[in-house]
Amino acid sequence: MRFNIRPRISAAIFCLFLVSGAFLHAQGATATPCLKKGTERWPIKTSLPENAKKVAMTLADALKIVPLPKVAKDDPAYQDKRIGPEQPVQENQIVTISGWLYLVALESDDCDFHIQISPQPRTKSNPPTPDDNCMIVEVPAGQYAANTELGKTLDTTRQWVVDNLLAHQWPKMDSVNVMQHPVFVTVTGALFYDDAHTYEANGGTGRGKAHMQSKTLWELHPVTSIKFATKPAN
Repeated sequence: MRFNIRPRISAAIFCLFLVSGAFLHAQGATATPCLKKGTERWPIKTSLPENAKKVAMTLADALKIVPLPKVAKDDPAYQDKRIGPEQPVQENQIVTISGWLYLVALESDDCDFHIQISPQPRTKSNPPTPDDNCMIVEVPAGQYAANTELGKTLDTTRQWVVDNLLAHQWPKMDSVNVMQHPVFVTVTGALFYDDAHTYEANGGTGRGKAHMQSKTLWELHPVTSIKFATKPAN
């Protein structure tokens, strides 16, 4: 007895093709490809300090962390080395802060999620003032992380941002997404000094997007956790 198996095989191949095509389409629609990694202090931005101190502080105190005038702009001494005991503040801390999340941007120069955390609940309808300040916190793409475990953590954090703050839609490259409603969050990440910039004579740094400047060069970078937090009473 002979069996005609060709139609069954053809049907199976056709179904596999459809499933594969749908998967690839979903992948492309889900995440913006990261084709470029950063340069300035990149080994530090994509790793965590060993034996780090875990510190919880208010956003107000984080914004008051002192500048490091002895660290030059793009200081070669710290390109692949953490700032240590030779400076008044060290990059040996995992810091947790809480504040109002103002925006999420996806930057094409390094594929980081750039996020700004403010003491004030600024939104599209309640824009920043010149007196406002914020701390910039960044979530690199997991593919650039120093190890696989950290990479998974970073990608999980980025996915949380997409699912909870961006209506499940991955941001376009170089987009700036300002919150429409006040969002209060707790953020944890490695304390990092962005020496690619400098303090200006007016007390600013030239950093920040959508009319909200950051007046500190200190960041949390990389960020390993973002979650909703209880809004302050006042």
